[in-house]
Formats: sequence, C-alpha cells, structure tokens
Amino acid sequence: MSMDVHIDREFLLSLASALVRINTENPPGRELEAASFLAERLADLGIKSTIDRLDGVRANAVCILEGGSAGPTLLFNSHLDTVPVGERDKWQVEPLGGLIRDGRLYGRGSADAKGSIAAMAASLKALLNVQDRICGKVVLAAVADEEVSSIGTKALLSKYGKFDFAVVGEPTGLRVCTAHKGRLEVKVRVKGKPAHASMPQEGINAIIAAVSYCNEIEQMAESLSRGNGHPLLGKPTVAVTMISGGIKPNVIPDECVLIIDRRLIPGEDPEVVKASFEGVASKLMAERRGTEFIISITQYHRATEVSVSEPIAQAALEAVSRTLKVKAEPSGLPAYTDLGWIVAAGTPGVVLGPGDLSQAHTYNESVPIDELEAAAKIYYDIALRLLGKRE
Repeated sequence: MSMDVHIDREFLLSLASALVRINTENPPGRELEAASFLAERLADLGIKSTIDRLDGVRANAVCILEGGSAGPTLLFNSHLDTVPVGERDKWQVEPLGGLIRDGRLYGRGSADAKGSIAAMAASLKALLNVQDRICGKVVLAAVADEEVSSIGTKALLSKYGKFDFAVVGEPTGLRVCTAHKGRLEVKVRVKGKPAHASMPQEGINAIIAAVSYCNEIEQMAESLSRGNGHPLLGKPTVAVTMISGGIKPNVIPDECVLIIDRRLIPGEDPEVVKASFEGVASKLMAERRGTEFIISITQYHRATEVSVSEPIAQAALEAVSRTLKVKAEPSGLPAYTDLGWIVAAGTPGVVLGPGDLSQAHTYNESVPIDELEAAAKIYYDIALRLLGKRE
C-alpha cells in the first residue's frame, strides 16, 4: 500500500504551539490541562481518547486508533511534562509563547518533547484515512513525569499491560535510537565526629574523609574510561556532582554528603555497580578508623537496548530512510528515556523524534518545523509497515 502521505501541517503546528503554551514544568508537572487539550483535539477527529488521572493535577492522555481488523498494538509514547523554564531573562523569546518564526517552533518543551507528541497526533490524523486497512491499533500515550520519575509511563504499563511495538518520542534529530544509557544517582553520607576547630585531633573530619572518597571516584572514572564500551553508546561514566558539609567555621564537621552521577551501559548490573560504591566505602572505613560511609541509591533509570533485527527497529530504519532519502543506521542516545520501563515490561521499541537533544533543557529551546512534519510522516510510515494490510 502507498506510504505517501499528506500531513495536515496546520493541525500539526497549531497543536504543537498550543501544547508549548500550556505550562507543564516539572516539578510540579500539572499535566492534566495539556492531557485534556490533546485528548479533546483527537476525540474531535473521532479517535477514542481517555484521560487517566494519576493524582491531583497529574494525568496521561491515551488516544486509541482502532484498525479495521484485529492485530498487534503499536504504542506511540511521549511526555507532556517539561523541565522548568529557568531564568526568564536568559530567554530571547517568551518561554511559553509557542512562537513560530523562521521555520522553527520556540519554547520550553518544543523539542523535549511536545514536538514529538504533536507529530504523533498528526500521524494518527493521517492514519484515519487508511483506518480500514490497519490490522490492530495505534495507541498514542502522552504521559506525565518523564523528567522526574516516570510515574506516567509506569501507570500506563500497569493499566494496559504490554504492547507489541513502541516508539518513544524524544529529540533524536530523527535518528533511530535502539539503545540508551541508564543512570544511577548515588548518595554518600560521610559521618565523622565533631570537635572544636582549635583541637582538630579530638574530632574526625567528615569533609576530609569525603575528599578521599572523591579521589577514589576519580580513579573509578579513569578505569571506566579504559574499560569496555558499547558500540552505540560508548563507555559508562561516573562523576561527583554535588557536595555539602560543615556546620560552622570553627567546628570540625561531623557530616558531609556527596551526590554521584553514574551512567550505565546495557549489560551493567545496577546491583554490581552499587556494590562498587560500597567497596570504596569499606576500603576507606578500614583506612580511616571512626569514619562511616552510608551508600544509598536515590534514583535509578535503566539502560536499554533493543536488537536491530526487531521488526520495530527495522520498520523505523526503513521509514526514516524512505522519508529522509538517506540510509538510516541505528544510533544510541546518551540520555535515558521512558523506553527503559517499556522494554522492561516486555515491549520492544525505539526512541525517535524531531529536534536536537542539545536543544533540550536549554534557554531558547526550539525545533525545526520541517522536522516536525518529517517525524509525522515517519510515524505514519512505521504504523503502516507494522500494521498495514499487505495489498
């Protein structure tokens, strides 16, 4: 069946711009208004749309396009929440203005990831024209809370179970990402013993002990950089990103807290990685009697990889190749996404969407309109490759 498609540009751009104008900064999220707006726009087209309330003003929008006959389910998943706008005076455009100028849509969330949501919605509108030739269904889930702890996608998976295929919309520059890194956030509480600073020998200095821990992390980083990498993602990394300690200028500090960011590649076991931080703690406690190091994991996002031979990966690569007239190759994404939870629940998927990751979380965030339209064509093409009746 023909893959050539007309995307309703007016629908696509008005939807993308309107979504940017609805504030979904996370924290606190408040995705309900954006979820309701999207669900209403798609319900108007005749697509079954529901709002799944999470709590208070947090919500997912779930819009289902039923094909003409039974078959597999393709999930289009992307997120309604954005990171905060930050300092408004650093923006040259209104951060929640949804301005379209010189071929780009500007504003917080334009690239990450409201552009993806609008492109997915526009692909569903186009798929309505060939609805009877679709075997199965396409589900667009615009979820809450991807930027913090993924409560939206977790709720989606617990309500709907697994899907057959998934595309997660994030700014990949229309590259098909079959793998992304994971992240462990590690908190190290270092405990010593207070004393008057005029008699330091009476105390145990938690800041000095924490410095030793930092030095060990530098060595860990060095050995990771010499170790094995992943073909699409490169090497795992570790960095100390925050430190706090000290009570008063004239008191030996009895506590210091470190936050460490550890990026994981597929195949690394988070328990083994956690144990490496505990190993450093044990070593230092033996060397520095009286100090205590307490290790806890404050956040975990899983590293993910899907085989390039999976039908979803093949369909995505073919769709991108055809739409952009290039030979698409699989890529890796350094950031984590909700694909981790989707794959863990048993659904193979890829990350693919309009916009550049370097635009995400920055001032003057924007996305090219041509990429939004190309993304909508690619999503449409993927749906027909996986669910279309063979003529």
